[in-house]
Amino acid sequence: MSYRQVLDAEEDDGTIVETSRAGGLPYAAVRLPERRFFRTSQSLHTAISVAAGTVMCLFGYEQGVFGGIIIGKDFLQYFNDPSPGLQGFVVSVYDLGCFAGALLTLFVGERLGRKRMLLVFTVVMGLGIIGQTASQNMTQMVYGRFIAGIGNGGNTATAPVWHVETSHQSAKGKAVVKEMAVNVLGFVISNIITLAFSGLMTEAQWRFPLGIQLIFVAIILVMVPLLPESPRWLLARRRDDEARQVLSMLNDHNAEEEFEQIRSSVKAEQAAQGSWSQLLKGGIATRRVVLGMMLQIAQQLSGINVLAYYLPVVLHRSVGLPQLTARLVATGNAVSFWLTTSASILFVDKVGRRPLLMIGAGVMAVAFLGVSIGVGAGLASPGKHAPGIAATVFIWLYFTAFSSGWISVPWLYPAEVNSLKFRTKGAALATACDWLFNYAVVQTTPPGIEHLKWGLYLIYSVLNAVFVPLVYYLVVETQGRSLEDTDDWFSRNTAWLVHKADHSTAGSSSIADGINLAPLQTAEDHEAMMTAFEVGDDDASDVSAASRRSSYSFVD
Repeated sequence: MSYRQVLDAEEDDGTIVETSRAGGLPYAAVRLPERRFFRTSQSLHTAISVAAGTVMCLFGYEQGVFGGIIIGKDFLQYFNDPSPGLQGFVVSVYDLGCFAGALLTLFVGERLGRKRMLLVFTVVMGLGIIGQTASQNMTQMVYGRFIAGIGNGGNTATAPVWHVETSHQSAKGKAVVKEMAVNVLGFVISNIITLAFSGLMTEAQWRFPLGIQLIFVAIILVMVPLLPESPRWLLARRRDDEARQVLSMLNDHNAEEEFEQIRSSVKAEQAAQGSWSQLLKGGIATRRVVLGMMLQIAQQLSGINVLAYYLPVVLHRSVGLPQLTARLVATGNAVSFWLTTSASILFVDKVGRRPLLMIGAGVMAVAFLGVSIGVGAGLASPGKHAPGIAATVFIWLYFTAFSSGWISVPWLYPAEVNSLKFRTKGAALATACDWLFNYAVVQTTPPGIEHLKWGLYLIYSVLNAVFVPLVYYLVVETQGRSLEDTDDWFSRNTAWLVHKADHSTAGSSSIADGINLAPLQTAEDHEAMMTAFEVGDDDASDVSAASRRSSYSFVD
């Protein structure tokens, strides 16, 4: 008797029991988990989205909160006016913690499972938040930031995987921008909170914006235990009956076909695991991994976290705006950033990766050049308001350009460009590059503002200008291609320089037998993006988490 010869019947106590069509007998005594809190599959999916979205929202909040409190007079006085270098370190040490948390998932992620990972790392992050909120000196604050980063690194490597692995196939398309929008929403909230408390001249000015993050932690810890484990992870652990149970809860239709598809995919990934020695020996595989790492590095060197982490600081210390005005402008810019990120859902899957990256980098180069000129002119003529206004407009232009492609494509690309054999390792290395260069940028920004002044922004203008030919000559187009199409493309184009290569997707498997499969490809792109958040297990017996498309970084 096949699994799908059964019907779901609900007993008086609310427990769902599988019964056969022939005689209503229990099927192998398999009892489905209760839908006590979420009575329909739709409400269950909504709850999973809220829980995973809270993780990403907390990520965005953490990225923005310190930029709002580090310019507060009470904060600076309480910590004895820390030097720009120390300010940079207390902010950037969070990214080192994120890097450590991501590495931990490499060793324990697949063994613990999605739910337990989220619970463990959320507790760790909560401890870090408590440590920051209760800090009596800068040393305690640094440790609190680092511990919170460990929790965030593990959470952001897990939550998007869990989310996509429990989602309907039809609901995955364009979810990368939705994940980014939720992340940026946390960034918006952090700006609003720090603005609301900026008028206080007590410790509450900075302790409350830090401590309020525990609300996010509480939501995650309450919701996750009520929700199901990833069916894909259960299948990877050969817990087939439990995977069937979860799929039945997540679907109101026959789930057997989906069960077989996921099981086949898991087996394929387990059989295709490549070793680190194979990856590092050079050749096409190494080239493909390097391309993914390169874009993650370029995303950080584009200067996003100069502004995302420190926008109130930049507006106050570089542009010359009064502190309150700087906070107001930063909040308005954050809202605009969230709106433009959300709007990019209309075209992110319709425009190729190369055009999005090249046009975006060109505009961002112009934007940083305008910021540099505006800051320099303001320093030369302190009494004039026009340079500050111009610099603020160019900052807005930068965020708008970044939200159109650079916020999402570098996270998506490592999963798209790598072969199945090295997809997990390639995404892991790219993510590691993102966190390390994130740290480098955030660490050097306060000293750069202090000593380089307008020159700091000129450096990022030049870097963005360099990324235009870098993408043109090296980056391979992956939009609209299946993994097999990309494998075939690299086998036919072995040269590193690709500016003369055919990047069209004509003849790709997105069209088969006269049927347009673009919607399916969109879903596959999302799964690929989600992989970029994961740092998987090296053990061939432990398959990587589902392919994903993210991002988080949201603002990175």
